[in-house]
Amino acid sequence: VIPPPVIHIESFSEDSISFTLRMTTNIKVSGYVVNIYWAFDTHRQEKRTLIIEGEKSLQKVANLTARTPYEISAWAKTELGDSPLSFVHVVTTGTRPASPSLKAKAINQTAVECSWTGPRNVVYGIFYATSFLELYRSPHNTTTTAHNITVIVQRDEQYLFLV
Repeated sequence: VIPPPVIHIESFSEDSISFTLRMTTNIKVSGYVVNIYWAFDTHRQEKRTLIIEGEKSLQKVANLTARTPYEISAWAKTELGDSPLSFVHVVTTGTRPASPSLKAKAINQTAVECSWTGPRNVVYGIFYATSFLELYRSPHNTTTTAHNITVIVQRDEQYLFLV
């Protein structure tokens, strides 16, 4: 039986999490697959995947958001097959940034100008869809460091926007 890897949180801050991975067995590890999940808001879950080759175990994930709950899951790739998943949860320190205030205005039948307020020098994600279900499961999206963007949409549809 292949045991799941042990995920140990070494440290965390406002914008990063450092953790180690190790196996409690002598089975040779060829690598790990790590997923970091967080909720963008109640409508959208985000994920970052790390593919780690070899037995190197110390990892640092940066560019995270302050005061945000993260779930880290990992499994090991071994000579005998993949291990089961293991999970840990951690909340970054600091003060969570205020949600941007979004305004969306139709320019014509296929273009919508989105603008919002918020801090400078960050990356914003703009998500849009024709239903809440689509907004949650598979929205159209783009990113920008600006505070406005023109989004091209299908004509004769109503859209929901999230930044």
